[in-house]
Amino acid sequence: MSTLTADQAAAIASGVYFLRESTVSESVARNRVLGSEGLFNVTDDSRFEGFSGGLCGFKVLSGFGYIAEGIGRHQGEILVATRGTVIATDWLTNASVGLQRGPGGELVHVGFHEAWKSFAPDIIRFLRGRHPSVIHCVGHSLGGALATLSADYFSSIRAGRVRLYTFGSPRVGTSMFAQSLDHHIGAENVYRTFHCADVVPMVPLFPFFHAPTTTSGYQLGNGSRGLVSSAAHSMEKSYIPGVSGQSWTALRNRDLSNDHKMNVQLWLEQVSAGSGGIMMGSTWVLAMICQALTWLLDKAALLVFSGLSAGMTASLTVLDQVALLLARGAALSSEISAHLTAIIAAIFRFVGRSMVAGTAMTVGFIRWVLDLLYHWVATVAGRALSTLR
Repeated sequence: MSTLTADQAAAIASGVYFLRESTVSESVARNRVLGSEGLFNVTDDSRFEGFSGGLCGFKVLSGFGYIAEGIGRHQGEILVATRGTVIATDWLTNASVGLQRGPGGELVHVGFHEAWKSFAPDIIRFLRGRHPSVIHCVGHSLGGALATLSADYFSSIRAGRVRLYTFGSPRVGTSMFAQSLDHHIGAENVYRTFHCADVVPMVPLFPFFHAPTTTSGYQLGNGSRGLVSSAAHSMEKSYIPGVSGQSWTALRNRDLSNDHKMNVQLWLEQVSAGSGGIMMGSTWVLAMICQALTWLLDKAALLVFSGLSAGMTASLTVLDQVALLLARGAALSSEISAHLTAIIAAIFRFVGRSMVAGTAMTVGFIRWVLDLLYHWVATVAGRALSTLR
């Protein structure tokens, strides 16, 4: 069963950006390369449009990608390519975001899902009467999130074997969503490529997770102790050269994501003692903070899917509910309270602030601290998104 090479997938993820404001014919006339030439039959009818810009604010209609039938060795297959967006403020912070049931029925980021739903009818219409053997879903940045939702849709209706290829994609849904995607399309069919210095794959923060859940994906970069980098998110500067000439097997074998990993509890103890290797803007520290938040909620038996998903309301956002669950756990357990204090101390040091000793772990205070973290990450991610392509 065919699989796109890393070079082919990267070229497609980059080339689809040309269709944001141009038709396929216009792009061809300007000698722009979509990356799918000789593989899939992309015509003006292949291009679809969608809305970006927010749930309540001003929305912009533009080209979001294309869907096309395969030719040659890819005959009988389908490609769906989706682009990232230059209007990113809606989804960079999940301080006020909610969750929706995604195409497969699990909870996903509402902003991603709203964008996907705006062009989903075109995908559904294209699929009528077709029975593809393989469906390739490709995208970079937000385009990777949209490709993930397309993969979820195709797998939920059993349209064909699904291959998902993403570059620098943000997290899309809850742990249950990621696990469901693993189950339906197979972790071996998810080619999630990320750079260790790219902050975009780190957002949205908890409670969103990457698929596949059983493997770390295909990591580019030399280790994970460095600082976040805007250039690391670029297709042209980072992802295309990073995979150039490499097979998926070779990229998997050079995976560095396990470098410098540490037991979360041991790290929190070190943070409490005033160490922990915390450097402002460190990608490794941000990853440890996210792991610690997940671990602490799990330890308190208040993991998001037993409490958050069941109690999600219009008045309580994801961040509200995480703060509420953490505060409840701290009130019930001195151990959880101590670990929470360490996490908050780590967040303060990570964003370059000083924490006042003896601060009460109220819902409002926890919410404020998490908002500091999310805002810092969103600001850095915003700079990275300015380098799209």
